Amino acid sequence: MGETAATPEPSLARRVLPKLLLSLVLGGLLAWLVQRSGVDLIPSAEAFRGVKWWTVGAYAGVLSVTHFFRASRWRFLIAPVRDDIPFWDGVLLNWVGFFAIFALPLRLGELARPALTKMRHQVSISAGLGTVAVERVIDGLVASLCVVWALVALPRMEGVTDRVVLSLPYYGALAVGVFVAAFAGLLIFLWQRELALKLVQWTFGLLSKRLADLVAQKVSDVAEGVRSVAHPKLAAGFLGETAIYWGTNALGMWLLGWGCGIDLTFGHAVAIMGILAIGILLPAAPGLFGSFQFAVSAALKFYFAMAVVEGPGTVYIFLMFVVQAALISAFGLVPLYAMNLRFSDLLRTKAA
Repeated sequence: MGETAATPEPSLARRVLPKLLLSLVLGGLLAWLVQRSGVDLIPSAEAFRGVKWWTVGAYAGVLSVTHFFRASRWRFLIAPVRDDIPFWDGVLLNWVGFFAIFALPLRLGELARPALTKMRHQVSISAGLGTVAVERVIDGLVASLCVVWALVALPRMEGVTDRVVLSLPYYGALAVGVFVAAFAGLLIFLWQRELALKLVQWTFGLLSKRLADLVAQKVSDVAEGVRSVAHPKLAAGFLGETAIYWGTNALGMWLLGWGCGIDLTFGHAVAIMGILAIGILLPAAPGLFGSFQFAVSAALKFYFAMAVVEGPGTVYIFLMFVVQAALISAFGLVPLYAMNLRFSDLLRTKAA
């Protein structure tokens, strides 16, 4: 008998197009809800007259610092796996990865960083996913704690009837519960690694020993990516730069809000930052369009009168989105092509 022909791998377009269409529907729905609630997605020219334009440039500068520390802290996570990755190569790879998360639909870009790290530094995708897991859990925990603190500590707007806004305290509490549980799971997985491997081998071994060995190896590789949590020096370095990343992020949001004419305190900026971070965690449209505006507008409605939200608030949301989109795209696309990579490489998780 002749050899069975291998089934051809679906084209990139066939794999991405359905997800893109779904994400556009979701983003369009959220954008429509934002517009329907009275917040213009594109403010009128009249609305920009009160903007202190130097604060927009200052926000871009602060955001660049934020973006740098968001990327640089990764070196502490990857160190137990590979401690010889050049500093700037790690930063640039992360910038490309952040752009992939921003640009691709339904958060398909989450796999870009592990894939690119494998292509350039022969780090297994499983180990790379371990570092991403630590990063996601810590960031989610910080964001959810910011939301809960802000909801408890800051005075809210009275007479709010928007159901989404009224549900924010419950979303915040749920987010804290989820990320505390995820962090506890990381710790258990780290310190009971042998037990986890034995359970994987026993469970999958009921089906196939070869499959059990393969899955156990993947689990072991992921465990390599979370080892930094158990190393005091590496954990302290990561948490220190994480604090700078989140602190400068809130500082930039406060500065831009003041420049747009909103009576924003630093505490309000922390609240907006946390609600936005939680709001864009779910799969979204390319550019996080729709979910970004939805989350920030909900945060503003929680603390400010609708006259503020529909006035300077619309300018604030628009400028924040445009500046973030431009910076993330520029910081991602320039190194992408400088390293002789293609946009399609961001989706080829089986490469190299």
